[in-house]
Amino acid sequence: MSAGSAVRSMLLDVLQTAFRLFPWPTEPGLRTVGTPDASSPVLVTCNYDLTVRRLLGALAGTDAWVVVAPTSGINVWCAAAGGHMSTHQVVSALKTCGVAERVDHRNVILPQLAATGVLALDVFRRCRWRVRFGPVSADDLPDYLATGEKTDAMRRVRFRLRDRLEMAAAWAAPTAILLGGLALLLRPEWVVPLTLLIGAMAIAVFTLFERLGRHRKVLLAALGVAVALGCTALAGGGPAALVAAVAAPLFLTGVLTFDYAGSTPTEGGSHFEERKWTIQLDPERCEGVYRCWEVCPEACFEKLEDIRKVELAHDERCIRCGACVVQCPKDALFFQDASGTRIEPAVIRTFKLNLLGQRKIDAGGSP
Repeated sequence: MSAGSAVRSMLLDVLQTAFRLFPWPTEPGLRTVGTPDASSPVLVTCNYDLTVRRLLGALAGTDAWVVVAPTSGINVWCAAAGGHMSTHQVVSALKTCGVAERVDHRNVILPQLAATGVLALDVFRRCRWRVRFGPVSADDLPDYLATGEKTDAMRRVRFRLRDRLEMAAAWAAPTAILLGGLALLLRPEWVVPLTLLIGAMAIAVFTLFERLGRHRKVLLAALGVAVALGCTALAGGGPAALVAAVAAPLFLTGVLTFDYAGSTPTEGGSHFEERKWTIQLDPERCEGVYRCWEVCPEACFEKLEDIRKVELAHDERCIRCGACVVQCPKDALFFQDASGTRIEPAVIRTFKLNLLGQRKIDAGGSP
């Protein structure tokens, strides 16, 4: 890579990390890594530019075909949950990119986090490609491709410090632009301290929020107010600045934690309609296909290989992503509320979530 390309890539990383809440499309189609031949693996991903570039970087040193599906420039998990990365997009990409003429097999590896939207059985029915779901993280792909095995660690989603700081930046950047722009018009001298406060509180949200317990919003707001008031007093701020030092952290706590659950892989989205429902397993229907075990990002399932079934061993981890429900070919999994009302698998497969967390988007899943 030339120096100019390296600088451009670095700037794109910074920009797309700061504004990753917005679509960043790249051209769909076929990419090559190394010098792939007819036996090389075929992988499918979204057309979110940051994801594609990171995937190609993670695969450096291997030979592979990468099919970039048209997903409206949205990352894999969000695109799959929202109907932008569905069976249709994957099948269309495999049929039109030309990879079928370049390989002598019909095995394709999809990101594990695409399992909420892409029905593996339908992909096979419609274009005869057999789907395997690879690791959650692209960093694990070289080991996965080398061994053909997906370890427990590869199956579980991680929220590492790097990921937390990236999400802090993604919330802080647009918030700072909006509030900083307003401050620039009204009180220009507040722009820098306000921007620093936004950055600090965003980092605190994504690194400390989960550890603050039941009253975490109150504690976070109190911490923000204490720091802002102390800094303002030390700087000799007047009454208006002191009032702002109280109001700003309170407002920022509401903004930055508004969809904390939906911005992390550790909790189900706070606004979507199934957040109070629980996953249920019908052991009579289960035949030990193990698709649920393969795709669950929280490793909620354990194999019972002696009786060829699965056990919902860690239901407390469930984030209600629906991947297990979508992929189970025996319809042995479903959502249920406290009153016994069920959401059938056909609904989860067919209707995806809109921005308000409602299952209104028809993604054309198999009933």
